[in-house]
Amino acid sequence: MARLTRRSLAGVASFAAASALPGRARAAAPLEVLTSDIRPLSFPGPDRRGITLDILAAAVAAIGRTPVFTFLSFGESVDRTRQIPGTLLCPIGRTATREAQFGWVAKVVDVPQAMGTLAGRPVADLVAARALPRIGVVRNGLQEVFLRQNGFGNLVVLETGRDLALALAEERIDGWYATEPEIIAQFEAIGRPGGVRTGPALQTAAAWLATHPDPRDLPIAALRAAMARLEADGTAARIYRSYAGG
Repeated sequence: MARLTRRSLAGVASFAAASALPGRARAAAPLEVLTSDIRPLSFPGPDRRGITLDILAAAVAAIGRTPVFTFLSFGESVDRTRQIPGTLLCPIGRTATREAQFGWVAKVVDVPQAMGTLAGRPVADLVAARALPRIGVVRNGLQEVFLRQNGFGNLVVLETGRDLALALAEERIDGWYATEPEIIAQFEAIGRPGGVRTGPALQTAAAWLATHPDPRDLPIAALRAAMARLEADGTAARIYRSYAGG
């Protein structure tokens, strides 16, 4: 398991401290969300923060709160959300195994999942994917769940998208199954723009805002309503297109 940075520990501590404030002060306190670098869904940035975090930030602002995003590895963010009541997490995929482990606040956006490879014909289906000796997936990701449910045992599990992009670029794995826009974005981030090929979507999965099963006094109903408004008025779709095109 990845170690928490001093900054991450401070963020979690500030979240706990805010939770202890009296009701009136707490209502105006920043709203902390655990997240991870899953480009372009979420990433640290002063202005643009990724598809899901930009949508979520708009929803949080709409209910009169200020979002604070604490970045951990994806596996660590999942583990912490399971452990600490009153914790929010975004983005995360919803699976049957996870159903009872989290409270599901709202779907943020639907995202295609595809296989990335370096050369040759793009992987178009699960039959072609089975021919790959080593397929990389992120720890605790829904992609690992999906492939294992379909009988894949040749998986290489790493902590982050960047780790997987580097592994594929260095040919330590033969394919990387992930959110299709993330594969492209992470290759750009490691200085290999255009160096990866992605096939058609093998599944489409929703990225969710989730919480510990005990949300404590988080503004769940208000967040759910704000997310629904952003979906209905087209804001969520516009933010998605600003990153993914189309």
